[in-house]
Amino acid sequence: MEFKICAERVARAINSIVLLIIIAIFAKGYETLALAFLAFVSIMMMIWALFDFCPNIWMLSKFLPKCYCECDEDKKETYE
Repeated sequence: MEFKICAERVARAINSIVLLIIIAIFAKGYETLALAFLAFVSIMMMIWALFDFCPNIWMLSKFLPKCYCECDEDKKETYE
C-alpha cells in the first residue's frame, strides 16, 4: 500500500491536530476558549455530515488532489 497525500487525509490530520490543541487549551485552564473552539469544530463537522460539504476539504482540494476521483463508476480509482 502506497501512502499518497490527498485533501481528505490532510483534512482529517488537521481535524485531529485541532482537537489536540483544544485539549491542551482546556488543560491549561482556559475552559471557555476551549469550549468555543470545540463548538466551532463541532458545527463544522455537523455541516459536513448534513450537507456533505466541508470548507476545509474544499479549500485543500484547490492545492492537493482529492483521494477519490470524480469520474465514471467503472473508472473510479482511490489512492488508498
